[in-house]
Amino acid sequence: MRQEKPAQRDIPEEALRQSRRSRNLLAAYVLLLTAVALAVFAVACAAVDRFGWKMDLTQNQVFRLTETTETLLAELEEPVELIYCNSENDADSNIKEVLQRYAGASGQIGVSYLDLEANPAAAETWAQRNITLGEDGVLVLCGQNARFLSWSSLYALNTYTDEGGSQRYTLAGLQAETKLTSAIAAVTGQSAAGVAFTAGHSEDAPQALLDLLEGSNYETEQVVLGVETLGEDVSTVVIAGAKRDFSEKELQQLDGFMAGGGNLMVFRDPEVGSLPNLDGYLRSWGITVEDQIVLEPTQQMDSPLHIIPVFGVSMISVHFSEQASYVVLPECRALSLDNPNGCVTNAVLRSTSAAYGKDYASMTTLTQGGGDQPGPFTVAATSERSYTDAAGETKTQYLFAAACTGFYQESYLRTESLGNADLVLQALAYMNDTDVTLRIPVKRLAANDIVISRGGMVLFSAVFVAAAPLALLAAGAAVFLKRRRA
Repeated sequence: MRQEKPAQRDIPEEALRQSRRSRNLLAAYVLLLTAVALAVFAVACAAVDRFGWKMDLTQNQVFRLTETTETLLAELEEPVELIYCNSENDADSNIKEVLQRYAGASGQIGVSYLDLEANPAAAETWAQRNITLGEDGVLVLCGQNARFLSWSSLYALNTYTDEGGSQRYTLAGLQAETKLTSAIAAVTGQSAAGVAFTAGHSEDAPQALLDLLEGSNYETEQVVLGVETLGEDVSTVVIAGAKRDFSEKELQQLDGFMAGGGNLMVFRDPEVGSLPNLDGYLRSWGITVEDQIVLEPTQQMDSPLHIIPVFGVSMISVHFSEQASYVVLPECRALSLDNPNGCVTNAVLRSTSAAYGKDYASMTTLTQGGGDQPGPFTVAATSERSYTDAAGETKTQYLFAAACTGFYQESYLRTESLGNADLVLQALAYMNDTDVTLRIPVKRLAANDIVISRGGMVLFSAVFVAAAPLALLAAGAAVFLKRRRA
């Protein structure tokens, strides 16, 4: 017997309208949700670019601004423009990221891009102001004040000569923050103390030392005493490793500078036997350079000559007690202290009591002998005395001395684990009664490989290759079965 199919019932028109309305509402909802999501994403991207809301996941926190920079930017009262000399698409990605961080840290910082190839007239305009723009450099501008930072100055470079005799370089670190913050401080009119290095006596002032001071907002210059006059902004004279003595005329000029409230830093070369005039001037301030070379049997770095001194009771030492860093002095002489002419001397660095001193001229071995002088020894000291300035106010002037020149060489200043660079800056800050506001370390670009043990690899595989997928599969199966039963 043939079974007839039941007659199909027509779907009511009202039901069809409701179905179409539901589909339209669903489509509108999806479009609205997509639009809202895109708008939120666009606002978030704009906020990230404007306020620098980014996480720095680099190993050495290369792009994260230091507290020093953030403090300076928070105190800006005038707008500062950072002009990158290239198109935005061709900009160095590292420098571009640093500039965005500056713009995000302060509403007073603006970042723009200047393509020199497309705008050659701009380079000519700045050339008339004795500022030569270069590709991928940054022009820091505030009002009429401007400083240009070349691309090479924004990086720490290691140079070498290849097999063909050509000069090559590798990028060792990013020092864009150091240079930019110093330039911003300069163009916004923040006072920069002048430091004059003496010349004409075979002094040794390495470029690393000059870079350290200039990067910390000090204006540096070289001067030949007795021939040239000191600049009006010079507050400190530095004698860095003179190998020939100073004349009486030179010391008279130096003494006149000191009489007017100047400060003096002397890094006495320990290998130079006698400098009667310079040593005599130091003695007039209560600091005598002894003949003994100081050696440490245990508290040293690689050699008894490379001593790790302890800090004396001095305001210069406060920073090191807070940072728990140490200083290395490679080959230094002992100092003895007195208090002549109203001077007050103070030991900044001392050897341990286990140290011993050898006469430099007759030293034949580094091991301790029966005739060696016992420690402890003073190896760095300050002398201060009062003076009356032009306004009739009583103030204090300072002399810092150490019979060591190796500690400010490049290898020591640029070793971040050492406090040698901080020692120079803290001494200058103490003498000039300023804060060390611009001590910003170079951000190392090299990253270490992540080493994963075999056990770690097995655990990672078990969790992300097996456990996580199985858990998702089980959850999906449970949802499927639940819906089927329903």
